[in-house]
Amino acid sequence: MFKLTGEVQAGFNRLAGIIFHMLKLKGDATVDIAVTDDASMRELNKTTRGVDGTTDVLSYPALDRIVDFTRKNYPNDYDEQQKAVVLGEIAINLDAAARQAEEYGTGAREVNYLFVHGMLHLLGYDHIDENDKAKMRELEEAALAEQDKSVVVAVVGRPNAGKSSIVNAIVGEKVSIVSPKPQTTRDRITGICTEGSRQIIFLDTPGMFKPRTKLDEHMDKSIRSSLGGDADVVLVVLDSTKGMTEADEKLITERLKCKAPLYIAVNKTDLKGYDGVYPILEKLNPLMTRGEGKSVKDVIPTSCKTGRNIDVLKAALFEECKDGGFLFPADEYTDRPVKFLIAETVREKALLFLQDEIPHGVGVSVRQVDESAQPIRISCDVIVDKQSHKQIAIGDGGEMIKRIGQSARRDIERMLGESVYLELFVKVRTGWRDRSDILKDIGY
Repeated sequence: MFKLTGEVQAGFNRLAGIIFHMLKLKGDATVDIAVTDDASMRELNKTTRGVDGTTDVLSYPALDRIVDFTRKNYPNDYDEQQKAVVLGEIAINLDAAARQAEEYGTGAREVNYLFVHGMLHLLGYDHIDENDKAKMRELEEAALAEQDKSVVVAVVGRPNAGKSSIVNAIVGEKVSIVSPKPQTTRDRITGICTEGSRQIIFLDTPGMFKPRTKLDEHMDKSIRSSLGGDADVVLVVLDSTKGMTEADEKLITERLKCKAPLYIAVNKTDLKGYDGVYPILEKLNPLMTRGEGKSVKDVIPTSCKTGRNIDVLKAALFEECKDGGFLFPADEYTDRPVKFLIAETVREKALLFLQDEIPHGVGVSVRQVDESAQPIRISCDVIVDKQSHKQIAIGDGGEMIKRIGQSARRDIERMLGESVYLELFVKVRTGWRDRSDILKDIGY
């Protein structure tokens, strides 16, 4: 992933992502961009190069070698605040770009060209001789000509297999809540990962199960919607700690009937080790080499805790992207409204701290988000099924609901980038999971 400081962040980030993909670069890097004019560029040339003249672009590389951009590889060039390796600085002369646009094309294209040219210099490319010049030109034209592509991926699996964790790990933001309880995800949640000219749209579905209530029916409907034509690719997530179950085999067999390519992530490998994961991979191997019918495209062992093969899985899904442009703006990571994300954050903390005391019986309704107040004022109802559950959720002297609120507030503040005053009220709504009016109010 590439991070950028400067006024034209979105466009340059896209181009930098394209370059990273073309050159198969890994890790996080950052560049400082200076947008200048003829006078400023002349002064910069005098100060840094001893040259009395103006140029269209200048690059100041910070690195003398290019390997994976990690803190380990670049301990002295790692920016702790941005969590990225500092590649260097680029200065772009807008006056020169305007002059060149009269001959070569639009001003926007010339600015983009100068950025790409400067980036390649930072990455060790040069144009000293004709071979070097031809290689740089080839890369520049390829980057500028790259079209935006996207792919829709349905993520399915048994409850608590780690579907949401994988989506969050690839997207790089918290899109879906995570807890040890099954059926944590209750709705089809869209997570969006955009790098360069490629975009993955994840449909993070609830775990597959037999519906019993109206809430269960809603969850089941969202799964079937994801698999009924919305998705270009299906990703099945298996829990390696449970081995290869009959339910897993049935799930994979059913998904092989779909037209979409099928990938399998064998997750939580950090908890099993090679000896525990190998038997699962051995069972899955024949599905990749079937003589008849569709085969599994790839099986990838993953761990969200250690990051094992998350980049491998992401790269495989990026390769499935198709022409047709982005489906969402490049700077979005989910299509869900802020109220939904707030409600899910509070529900995650309730599930975390209440554990098995209130199994599955917690809903959250956001009553107010007052962004005009400082700090932002948010009030939510935490909905439970029984009066006894209300007492558990509140806790002795209100300690439990206070604990839930404090933890949720910290996450909401990180999400919004603002200070938050959060109020939580526990309400009893008997049979709420079977009441359409309450489900609609909650957002399902």
